[in-house]
Amino acid sequence: MKKVLMSEKIDDAGIKLLEDNGFTVTTSPATDKATMASEIKDAYAVIMRSSELPDDVISAGKNLKIISRNGTGINNVDVESATKHHVLVAKVNGANAFSVAEYALTSMLMLSRKIILDDKLVRGKKNELSTYGSLPNFSSQMGINGNELRGKTLAILGLGKIGRQLVKFAQAFEMNVIGYDPYVKDDPVKMYDHLEDIYPVADFISIHMPLTPETAGMIGEKELKMMKSNAILINSARGGIIDEVALAKALKSHEIAGAALDSFKPEPPAPDNPLFDVDNVIMTSHIAGTTAEANQALGVGAAQAIIDFSNGKMPEFPVNPDVFVAE
Repeated sequence: MKKVLMSEKIDDAGIKLLEDNGFTVTTSPATDKATMASEIKDAYAVIMRSSELPDDVISAGKNLKIISRNGTGINNVDVESATKHHVLVAKVNGANAFSVAEYALTSMLMLSRKIILDDKLVRGKKNELSTYGSLPNFSSQMGINGNELRGKTLAILGLGKIGRQLVKFAQAFEMNVIGYDPYVKDDPVKMYDHLEDIYPVADFISIHMPLTPETAGMIGEKELKMMKSNAILINSARGGIIDEVALAKALKSHEIAGAALDSFKPEPPAPDNPLFDVDNVIMTSHIAGTTAEANQALGVGAAQAIIDFSNGKMPEFPVNPDVFVAE
């Protein structure tokens, strides 16, 4: 039986699908290089989540034929090494689009309505609440009444499946939606050719772009200074796109109003990451695309790619298709 190695456990539905199709499925006891290199030696396929798959691990996979990414981003997989070793890399597109777009919208609502700050103040001042006469008076005095999304301008950077789902959500809230994506061939919203023209007009900026040499450090001190003082920045894409030190500085000095980050560089964030000391930022543990529903769809998609490949069929979303040779 062909062995499928999971760097980290995927959804049970994906595991069952593989087992029903005659594969043996195992989970690596750890994701460090030495452990993965040992576990991958006799693997026909490997399913990767967010841990790294470098060249020296891929090289150890003497029987490795396919790397299936349990997600969309492939920046944690050394695709060049896989190609060199004639190993196909496949990914899953769109399975968690609804979940990630929902996370972005949720973050916008929580920051705009100051929900986390309000909760903190209500708990922290529980013994003083009665002195304000009423909760509405407390809210007014604390400056936590917040703002509606309606009528505000949302800039979506990256109009793939996630970005387009977010367009639907935002339009339902009567927002003005604009976008930037140099690779789109149509115009789902009003598109801008230059990011420098977006930053000064957007009330919300939501990033849905991959981490590439072009997007690495794309938003730093210079770009943050271009933004409106009431701007809220959401990154549910990849760590490394935003300069986190510059962002912490901009938030502390109120150059922008708030931010939400679901991914970091490095990941997990280091204990001395300055964002830990900032109040007007939401920091989450890479949960944007990991709802129960999304995890199931991702697991099934990652498993199906391996099944298709084993049956001599090109997986739906290959990354390096030129190495494909039907078995």
